[in-house]
Amino acid sequence: MFASIESPDFVPLKALLHRLAQQPPQVLLLEGGSEAQRLDMARYWAACCRCPQALSGGAPCLVCPVCLQIAANEHLDLRIYDGRISNKDDEENPGPIRALSMENLRQLKQLLRDAPHGEGRRVVVLAGLTGQRASSANALLKALEEPSPCNVFVLLAPQREQLLPTLVSRALCLTLPWPDPLARNAAPADWEDALGLFLQTGRGLFEKTSARNALDAQLAQLLILSCQKALARVLSGVADPASPLDSALTPLSASSLASCIAWCDEAQDALRQAVTPARVVEALAARLYVARGGR
Repeated sequence: MFASIESPDFVPLKALLHRLAQQPPQVLLLEGGSEAQRLDMARYWAACCRCPQALSGGAPCLVCPVCLQIAANEHLDLRIYDGRISNKDDEENPGPIRALSMENLRQLKQLLRDAPHGEGRRVVVLAGLTGQRASSANALLKALEEPSPCNVFVLLAPQREQLLPTLVSRALCLTLPWPDPLARNAAPADWEDALGLFLQTGRGLFEKTSARNALDAQLAQLLILSCQKALARVLSGVADPASPLDSALTPLSASSLASCIAWCDEAQDALRQAVTPARVVEALAARLYVARGGR
């Protein structure tokens, strides 16, 4: 349970959350770490606010039904929203993590008026509060600033500077251990390898992206981040010879690598503008393929 935050580096932060749970801050901001670590830490905080053992002054037990439901994103008093999920994807394939749409926020604001189920507080996790979702974040400002004995909020961001200052000013900020900037991401590993093989052979990737619901915005963002890290490893002279993506990018000149980094930034911008994730990845892959001399 919460495997990404099991390392000793997270022990002090967990102990701090145990203490904070006795008088929870209205808004907690978790920055740093990886995306998986921020989400796991948010769920661990939810366990601190809901687990009967934690409510008695201890650490979450992580074995009771409450903890298990929180870990599975199934607890009725844990709500998670992500501004990177498009409204269309949310409507067609609603999951435990919902889009930060105005309709979802209206429903959330109504829910916040009701008491939680059982003891403890309702925990609302908000990620992706940047770019075009800033208006959605503003819609929650009143809820964030009004003291409530029933509800607490968690904001997730790689860096607090990516959030609106008005949001940061209302939050208690905790910084998770920063990850190795050149380390490979485990989540998109098969996509990373597929992209590397495509750059070398010109085959396979588009068949993968054309599969229905194969690539959502979050996974596309992770894949682009993997590409950025691979480019950084190649530029730093520490390319991973076991990585097809690193191997595909290694022959590029320094000027070509710089162009590839700019294209990755443009791909991230396209995702923030809600361009279809598959089209974003395909366009980036095509540009990288041509940069390697492919036709």
